[in-house]
Amino acid sequence: MQTHWFYTVWPFIGIGGAIVMLAVLLMTDTFRGSPNVSRWRDPEWLAWLAVPLYWIHQFEEYSLPTIGLDYSIQEMICEKIGFPPYPECPIPLAFYPVVNIALMWFGAPLAAYLFRRNVLIGLSFWGLLFANGLVHTFGGIAAGAYNTGLWSAAFLFVPLSILVIYASAIRGPYSGKAVGVAYACGAVTHVLLFMGYGLYKAGVFGNVGLLVYAAVIGFTPIILAAIASKFFKPELLTVRPIRT
Repeated sequence: MQTHWFYTVWPFIGIGGAIVMLAVLLMTDTFRGSPNVSRWRDPEWLAWLAVPLYWIHQFEEYSLPTIGLDYSIQEMICEKIGFPPYPECPIPLAFYPVVNIALMWFGAPLAAYLFRRNVLIGLSFWGLLFANGLVHTFGGIAAGAYNTGLWSAAFLFVPLSILVIYASAIRGPYSGKAVGVAYACGAVTHVLLFMGYGLYKAGVFGNVGLLVYAAVIGFTPIILAAIASKFFKPELLTVRPIRT
């Protein structure tokens, strides 16, 4: 099936960005909030870490057919929803880069940037990573087979999501309730993403509506976290010093 060149190239742009950003994260103090403690105990640094990790995951999910491996997440999604494979599958191919780029090229960096103003927003995308990691991991276990994105989800998303909880709430300065709600905002976004497929199949909206929905999903963790923040005292969501 002939497709636009960008549908093939965008995950490779992402992995290039991930390599550069990981180098900056690991070799400089640019994204650190507390240089006096380990990066792995610095919640602000960990908020930024979510960005390149998901770019790696996107590369695993969407580049495999390009490099000659017979795994296609687009085909898997169509099958799960009950649609025929491409080219008959009605989901526009533009949906996949739109939702992924909106989420992790724009939404996640914005959330990390806002960490200093609102910790709940800053950590919200880790809830998305944790939910995604669990879905891939348990899906692979249940099927007894590889699914596209499994390795990065199981070996990066799940353990590092737990580390973020430990660094932020258990060992860190933030309340478990605030961190839990942040994770819930990301997890709900993951649910809403899948609900979008169902709404599309039910005819609630068409191709254009699905693309608009995808763009909005990219910022949904931030929107949900901002709403949830109204139920917290402001001092619980501001940056706090980390005990050494």
